[in-house]
Amino acid sequence: MLVCNMERKFDVVTAACAVWVAGYVAIMIAYVARFDLGFTPQQIRGAAVILAVALATFIAIDFFGKKLGKAK
Repeated sequence: MLVCNMERKFDVVTAACAVWVAGYVAIMIAYVARFDLGFTPQQIRGAAVILAVALATFIAIDFFGKKLGKAK
């Protein structure tokens, strides 16, 4: 029986499922880009790096923006 724990903020099973689904989707997108759209591995890698840096930047801005805006 599954019990909902509202006090716990981090759920390991949910995080593991999210990582697995994200990896699976990344593999599917890479396959479509490589074999159906005809992109080279270098083009896929370059786009992936640019998108990863942009996403990390937005996450860092969101994280540090909340921390810096709080007064002690």
